[in-house]
Amino acid sequence: MLRKRNVLKFVKDSSILRPGYYIAVDPRAKLVILGIRGTHTVYDLVTDLVALSDKKVSPKGFSTHFGTYEAARWYLRWELRIIRQCLEKHKDYKLRLVGHSLGGASAALLAIMLRKKSKEELGFSPDIVSAVGFGVPPCVSREIAESCASYVSTVVLQDDIVPRLSAASLARLRKEIIETDWAKVLEKEDWKHIVDLVTNAKLVVSSIQDVANKLADYAKVVTTSSSSNVAKDPPRLESSAKPESSEEDVYVPEDLFLPGTLYYLKRDVENINGMEDESYTLWRGDAGENFQRILLSGNLMSDHKCESIQYALRDVMKTLPLPEPMREE
Repeated sequence: MLRKRNVLKFVKDSSILRPGYYIAVDPRAKLVILGIRGTHTVYDLVTDLVALSDKKVSPKGFSTHFGTYEAARWYLRWELRIIRQCLEKHKDYKLRLVGHSLGGASAALLAIMLRKKSKEELGFSPDIVSAVGFGVPPCVSREIAESCASYVSTVVLQDDIVPRLSAASLARLRKEIIETDWAKVLEKEDWKHIVDLVTNAKLVVSSIQDVANKLADYAKVVTTSSSSNVAKDPPRLESSAKPESSEEDVYVPEDLFLPGTLYYLKRDVENINGMEDESYTLWRGDAGENFQRILLSGNLMSDHKCESIQYALRDVMKTLPLPEPMREE
């Protein structure tokens, strides 16, 4: 836990394509930390929902999540100086970028940008840069996801919708809902539970796509006026109100992937003497893995909350072996 005196800068409010953040020093872990907040305001919503995969705005032609890429570029431009000063003062410290949700994606992309620069450009070695994201949305191409596996980690809790949330997965979910024979499903399941679940799923698909379509143009206008490097005509998410067409005419957006090495927090529920006992295990995945399907679960929203992820991680830590007692000299 950081003390207040170790927080050098704290920006609570967000703006377009720049979530709230803090810069701090952790003397115990010997880290300079840039922490980026997740979705919190309507401004973050704009950044989060402009889920584009336009190669014109991504490094070296690879696809990235448009909004988080622009947020990472902002931190690189405006906060590199204070980070450099901290590292000059603390010679043996490393730089850790952390974030939740939207902030985790921005942290990962910023780490990738810093790693591509030279020591002369940065004023410190790029090898000391690493990133950890929690509940991160898909934000990079498979090539980038695999290339940053040694210094970027992504933690996902069970059914969290955000790491599965992309234009491509929304299109698949919409198609799955339309093609499912719900009459047969209802014969085998609890009617009220299924209806509530399907209703929520439809709301997720329609609201996210409709809002994204309305806000994408606004974000495009704002970012185009401030940077000539931003794509002039990024693709828009397909509206759920669009009439059905043939399979050849349906546009399926390009899949994006979770950055770096994946760590999956799996929930295990056991029935012990008539009472449910909940525990968690941590599984490591390979870089470039992708949650291509949104799970229609009652936990798809709650599993994204910071407190839920923290609870699961604390439960996993209880199973770790205790450190060996220090030997007396």
